[in-house]
Amino acid sequence: MTFNLMGSLIYRHNRITRCTHWINALALLILFMSGLQIFNAYPHLHWGSKAEPEEAFFSIYAATEDGEIRGYTQFFGWRVETTGLFGVQHTEMGPFPRAFPSWVTIPGYFWLAGGRRWHFFFAWLFALNGLLYLIYNLASGHLRKFLLTPKDITKILPMILYYLRLRRESPQEGEYNPLQKMAYTGALLVLTPLIVLSGLALSPQLNVAFNWLPAMFGGRQSARAFHFLFTFFFAAFTFGHIVMVVATGLLNNMRSIVTGWYREKQSSESPGTLQPLNPSTLEPLDPETSSSLSLRAEGLKRSEDDSDTERPDVAPEKANIQTPEEQSINGSKNEDKSLNPENLQGSEDNSEGKRSNDEKK
Repeated sequence: MTFNLMGSLIYRHNRITRCTHWINALALLILFMSGLQIFNAYPHLHWGSKAEPEEAFFSIYAATEDGEIRGYTQFFGWRVETTGLFGVQHTEMGPFPRAFPSWVTIPGYFWLAGGRRWHFFFAWLFALNGLLYLIYNLASGHLRKFLLTPKDITKILPMILYYLRLRRESPQEGEYNPLQKMAYTGALLVLTPLIVLSGLALSPQLNVAFNWLPAMFGGRQSARAFHFLFTFFFAAFTFGHIVMVVATGLLNNMRSIVTGWYREKQSSESPGTLQPLNPSTLEPLDPETSSSLSLRAEGLKRSEDDSDTERPDVAPEKANIQTPEEQSINGSKNEDKSLNPENLQGSEDNSEGKRSNDEKK
């Protein structure tokens, strides 16, 4: 089946969704880069409450070997050299020990206090903006369109088979397929709360007021490790989101999230065919439009009732319509009557009466 790219335009994203989307995109970018700056101050991860470099399960560090500075990344005793990428950055002044390079951190130079300021400001912006997005979409009913339901779980495997071209028909119903719903549900209801809570558990002031925060992650250092891990999970989700935006039509998707208008693809095999409506994608009508449609429906119903009412003083006439079989049967009956002897005798008498009258004349 081929598709016509010149389909109809639909209003897909409202202003609140578009604004919160771009604020979140900016906040997440700065949070990620400033978080890497904070990590560079102590590039080790631990379990529990204490932090000893030799007890770290994950480290990015630099070491001098054979008179050269080399970068290494170590995970549970497994070490790999990452010189030029992680651990050591080549600068104009020579190699410099640094876990993550300057081009992925905010600020670009080493400044822990500045990184913390950037991180805390945009963390609160991300939290408040996400709360606004959640409340608005929950009130408008849009949230249920992309949340995973028990009915969608059975369609995850068929959707994977469809993407692998092992299934011809897509099990998707509505705007989002089961894999998209699973990704959005995981990012919105699982990853985001865990990132926020693990980040709050790193605050010494909050540790005093809410000592259950670091305890729920197994200690403050464990909370730091979870925060780092969840951040990269969210980065992987964002990367997949960008890939899907590009793969399904970059210009069309960008216009949708900037202006709100999205061009739907239509099948070129049947351009005039009406597609059935999906009730889950219909938006509720406002009260004024709903009352207007109700009045029109009542008027049409009254006009139909008036036209169907029969008048008592006019009797309906029945048309004498015969089928070809009835006509043939009636014709054969008339022929039989003409061949009857009595009918023949009557016709002879009539002819003799006419002759006598002619003779008298």
